[in-house]
Amino acid sequence: MKIRDFIHNDLSLKNNLKLRKIKLSICGALLTFSFVIIGYKTISLASLNKVNTKNISSKKNQPSFFVKSNRGSIYDRNGELLATTIKVNSLNINPQEILNKNETIRKLKKIFPELNDESFRKKLNTKKRHLNLLREISPNEQVLLLEEGIEGIKIEPRNKRVYPNNNLVSHILGGTNIDGKGIAGIEKSFNNRLLNGKDVTVSIHNGIQYITEKILSEQIKKFEAEGGAGIVMNAKNGEIYAITSLPDYNANSYNSIFNQNLFNRATKGIYELGSTLKLITAAVAFESGHVKESDVFDVSNPLRVSSRTIRDFHPLNYRLNIPEVIVHSSNIGSAKIAEKFGTSTQLKYLKSLGLMDKLNLEIPELGTPQVRKDGKLLSTMTISYGHGIAITLGHLASATATIVNDGIQVKPTLLISNPNPLNDRIFSSETSKKMKSFMRLVVSSKHGTAKKAQARGYLVGGKTGTAEKISQTGGYSKNQNIVAFTAAYPMNNPQFVITIMIDNPKGQKFSFGYRTAGWVAAPVIKKLVTRISPILNIRPQTKLSSDFSKELIKYKIRGKNKGENL
Repeated sequence: MKIRDFIHNDLSLKNNLKLRKIKLSICGALLTFSFVIIGYKTISLASLNKVNTKNISSKKNQPSFFVKSNRGSIYDRNGELLATTIKVNSLNINPQEILNKNETIRKLKKIFPELNDESFRKKLNTKKRHLNLLREISPNEQVLLLEEGIEGIKIEPRNKRVYPNNNLVSHILGGTNIDGKGIAGIEKSFNNRLLNGKDVTVSIHNGIQYITEKILSEQIKKFEAEGGAGIVMNAKNGEIYAITSLPDYNANSYNSIFNQNLFNRATKGIYELGSTLKLITAAVAFESGHVKESDVFDVSNPLRVSSRTIRDFHPLNYRLNIPEVIVHSSNIGSAKIAEKFGTSTQLKYLKSLGLMDKLNLEIPELGTPQVRKDGKLLSTMTISYGHGIAITLGHLASATATIVNDGIQVKPTLLISNPNPLNDRIFSSETSKKMKSFMRLVVSSKHGTAKKAQARGYLVGGKTGTAEKISQTGGYSKNQNIVAFTAAYPMNNPQFVITIMIDNPKGQKFSFGYRTAGWVAAPVIKKLVTRISPILNIRPQTKLSSDFSKELIKYKIRGKNKGENL
């Protein structure tokens, strides 16, 4: 090889290397620039996500699709969402902009087969320029509408009130009309507050509400009843943790529900709740000083008063003391106790307990009690065991709580903080102490009418009530009844009151044909106490307090054979 060729080749090699270096430098620069751009975008997206996350995780941890509107939301006592407002799209139409009505109908039917041709055609023939065709359409339906390119169509946003739990607490929440105005329940009572964008927190506990509805619904179905109601209430401050009326309804479809399902049996319906009223009779008797613990009442024969004969469901042929009157649920015994204190005293205490007026509860659906006030002895006697007085389940829960709360009146409330707590003393501590013992014996005694309410370890006490329903033709029906149970626990220091009502249960083979409160309502209490106590942090007790044990032991409850003692 010539020197000249060698030099030439050497120079070419150097130039190629230099060119490669330049190319590599350019690629490196481009790659670096790309990383810078990607890094910037990543940081920007991270910042954006941070902002969005902050907005989404705002008050009460609302899901991202819950778009805040002017109307406030409703929450349960633990901050769980019960009602809110979201944005949806509605389908509107301007008939004046439609050139081919038949073609428009054909295209819309492809997307919405449920549309009625005739009614839709009538809408298209109007002179109006704005008609609502569908109040809500899905995103997929939106896309299909846009693809069809239908003239005169307008997709417009609107607010929609939604209830995430559907039927749960529906009677208390109520509903709104198409304009977003509250027309029932909490929605109506707090309409102005909600319209101003302020939230409302109620005393309801979602979990306890669900359990109450489930257990009560199962029992209604089991006994083929028409319906029922239940209340779980704090015995100290009146806060309602659960309140249910069955049948219920889906709150999201409020405006299309049958009136029967809208009726609130817990607060609006008034019923003769039978022997549950005997608790009040005994408490009034002690408090007024007209009876003593040592008093006995002969119940061996039916009691004839005016044109009425008062009988016991299970006749006993001996004299009963007052706790025995309660435990055996003697109508005759209760009537004779009421005779001791008379009409004026009875009406006085019914009034002070709030049993003659509407409940002061935070919803508009409230029933007015009906009390026979003719001043006759017969009325006084029948009211003593729950006939001639019709009240709501809420009234019974309030009266029961007052009896077990050391005699201090308890006002039911659907709010966490009762703005107007009642501190009126209706009964003395001594009277309250006696009544708590009697209520416990109704459940714990082998002769009690509520043995099926016994929940091991939880010291349940209460009173059963079975009453014939008032027939539509007047008088009482022998084939239909109302069963109720009012309970409190634990009876050595009552924390909660549970009141149950079931409308017209049918006797079953497994109940030996019985449809009384002891068979129908009492088991509901047992199931409820067992299920909700862990949620309420109420632990089962293995031992009774010495004071409460002594109080129970001193009462001897005899059976059908008066020599048979507990």
